[in-house]
Amino acid sequence: MREIEIKLRVNNLEEIEKKLKERGCIVSEPISQYDVNYSLKGSRNEFESAQEGDIIIRLRHLKDTTQLNLKQQRSGEGDNLEYETEVKDPEAIHKMLETLGWYPAIEVKKLRRKCKLGEYEICLDEVEKLGSFMEIEKMTDDSSNPEKVREELFKEVEFLGLSEKDEETRGYDTQIYQLGPEK
Repeated sequence: MREIEIKLRVNNLEEIEKKLKERGCIVSEPISQYDVNYSLKGSRNEFESAQEGDIIIRLRHLKDTTQLNLKQQRSGEGDNLEYETEVKDPEAIHKMLETLGWYPAIEVKKLRRKCKLGEYEICLDEVEKLGSFMEIEKMTDDSSNPEKVREELFKEVEFLGLSEKDEETRGYDTQIYQLGPEK
């Protein structure tokens, strides 16, 4: 499947949530997510100058489970082929990835609330070190035109008072990488 999403910086997540609820959305309780993003041979190229074909592997630690996720970039950081599965033994997966030459590169910690708006998934995120964001995504077939889907997504969020001027094109992992090493 192909995931096409837009990420928007927001000032007031509570206001966004209120408007979504007015549209009939049921917003989840906050979900704590701790992501460890891996890169091949410790490379940082995926975060410095992402290109079509780049792959990021992520272990996402949730309260009661861990997911393994692989994203292969298509036309931009918000357009990826995505594969995901639950893992029973995160430490074994970590060791497998290291054996294959994949090493932890970036950590992302966030609180996420999710809801559905028709065929779209919406995430309301408070990201440690970065602030507040809203993502809206559509799962499509591999041959979808990403620009047409992006236009559709922007049209869908107009009622929230959001537009292209609010867009953040970099993934959370890239943004954290670009903050530089912690002092």
